[in-house]
Amino acid sequence: MLAANSTELFVGPEDTPQQIVRVAYTGLTANGVRIEGDGLSGAADLTPGDGMVEVAVTVTDAEPGRQRAATAIAGAERAEFTFTDAEPGWTMFMISHFHYDPVWWNTQAAYTSEWTEDPPGRARQTNGFELVAAHLEMARRDPDYKFVLAEVDYLKPYWDTHPEDRADLRRFVADGRVEIMGGTYNEPNTNLTSPETAIRNFVHGIGFQRHVMGADPATAWQLDVFGHDPQFPGMAAAAGLTSSSWARGPHHQWGPMAGDGDPERMQFASEFEWISPSGTGLLTHYMPAHYSAGWWMDSAATLEDAEAETYKLFAGLKKVTSTRNVLLPVGTDYTPPNKWVTEIHRDWSARYTWPRFVCALPKEFFAAVRAELGGRGVEPSPQTRDMNPIYTGKDVSFIDTKQANRAAETVVLEAERFATFAHLLTGARYPEPALAKAWVQLAYGAHHDAITGSESDQVYLDLLTGWRDAWEIGRSTRDNALAVLGRELDPAPLMVWNSLAHNRTDVVTIDTHDAAVQVVDD
Repeated sequence: MLAANSTELFVGPEDTPQQIVRVAYTGLTANGVRIEGDGLSGAADLTPGDGMVEVAVTVTDAEPGRQRAATAIAGAERAEFTFTDAEPGWTMFMISHFHYDPVWWNTQAAYTSEWTEDPPGRARQTNGFELVAAHLEMARRDPDYKFVLAEVDYLKPYWDTHPEDRADLRRFVADGRVEIMGGTYNEPNTNLTSPETAIRNFVHGIGFQRHVMGADPATAWQLDVFGHDPQFPGMAAAAGLTSSSWARGPHHQWGPMAGDGDPERMQFASEFEWISPSGTGLLTHYMPAHYSAGWWMDSAATLEDAEAETYKLFAGLKKVTSTRNVLLPVGTDYTPPNKWVTEIHRDWSARYTWPRFVCALPKEFFAAVRAELGGRGVEPSPQTRDMNPIYTGKDVSFIDTKQANRAAETVVLEAERFATFAHLLTGARYPEPALAKAWVQLAYGAHHDAITGSESDQVYLDLLTGWRDAWEIGRSTRDNALAVLGRELDPAPLMVWNSLAHNRTDVVTIDTHDAAVQVVDD
């Protein structure tokens, strides 16, 4: 028996590549096979018996998508099949990463402690410090390995407690082997917080990544965020970021390819210009197969099986790209380096010219997308639509945490304003350390598994102390500032303070504790 099918694989020189046809056979006695058809020619040796052989085929007048009748011939056996002209020039950028939640099914303290056993799942998971160390060690050992570090909520504690690794981290960044990205303190769910909390998330994220580590974050790496407020790309652009990437969006919370779904259900390409109401925005990649898409090759028994799985992903993802560049995230929650990714990088390149499967960084992917779009003289599709998936419960569970967060945000902002005037008018010391702590608590609580209410009960209890702490800091700072300002001004029996940045006229209610009150003027 003989069977043949065309592939999207190419061998040979880049400018004159030959397209691969795979021929499977059983019980053959012939020593070779050839491919014939209109504008098609190619031949290969084969070993009699059972097997599979790849035949390099020269294609005349190739037109991507064109179909032709073709025949595989081995001795007396013939197999008719349809040959589809493929397109050379494709590259799949395999981005090694791990996602880390300091709040989810366990507390931050537990996530940085030794794990005596893996949590449920297939992901070879481990704690935050061991993850950074494992990826660094892989990079030291394998010069082809590249990876991403993103979230300050694990990166800063590691930086603080492992100074011996700082030189290597900076060297890998300079050599283009590590990309520090995100630009935010964590992956915040900014639908549920004030814009000021989102801004402080950028301040603390970029402040550490750029000004402490010396990195240059360019991509808002918002993998797991459950929803994206429309102004987020504008804020990110104002903070100096130029791109973004995330997995949960308007198509499906797990991506349109979940459960072998068809990515072409998407209504626009996976790369687009995400525009905010301000008119500014970011070149964005949406992950149609989620941020864990490429991780599962890790469970393959052989390199051949891992490559087959990776090629299958490529064939699906390429259907919805805006250019001949595909991003494949290789990692998932709390995962060490994938055991096959650099092997694929080397073996695939040795076997095929196109498509290329390469270990890479997001900045390389976005540069390739921009270069191809620019070469064609086109802009990415502009998108201003709501980027929120239907995610049951994200805005309604643990409603008290939303109320606590809003109360803390309000009082901390009041504290900043009044403390500023107390400093300017009286010389009183501005309480920067206390307010900085309050904002870090609020940034921490803005995490997509915190403010959303998707965390476990023990995490919920742990988080409440953070919001309470921010509220207490804000309240005491505000009240102290008002006391200073009140002493500086003419004493009055009653003073009403306006914490907003505009004039207002409102009814003021005063609890008199049963005291006699007489209003004597306006």
